[in-house]
Amino acid sequence: MGCPKEEIIAGLCKAVAGNYLNNVAKGKKIVAPVVFQGGVSKNAGVVRMFEEELGMPVLVDEKGHLMGAFGIAVLAKECQDEGEFSFDVAEMDFKTREIVCGKCANHCEIICVYRDGKLIDSWGNRCDNGVVR
Repeated sequence: MGCPKEEIIAGLCKAVAGNYLNNVAKGKKIVAPVVFQGGVSKNAGVVRMFEEELGMPVLVDEKGHLMGAFGIAVLAKECQDEGEFSFDVAEMDFKTREIVCGKCANHCEIICVYRDGKLIDSWGNRCDNGVVR
């Protein structure tokens, strides 16, 4: 339709920030300082859109993209469950399914992730009514 690439990319960055603020941070009071971490924190466009949406500066640690790896390493160490590790994820069957919870007025869209037919994670519920196990 003739839109410049820059405008399309800016729109995508705005959508990422808006999606987070509308779905994850919804109803939470956001106060300065805001620290942004995770892989997406390396995207200057997304950081800028967070700043615009929040009307305040957003701090990004230069190693903030590694926090997920750090967190899982801490959890693995605390677990103390040792066993064989395999890179056979290519042979695993992953599926996702959306469930709309009707247990309250929120009607949350809950995303369920299954590996080899077994539920391994879910997210999207805004209250304990929509917890999927």
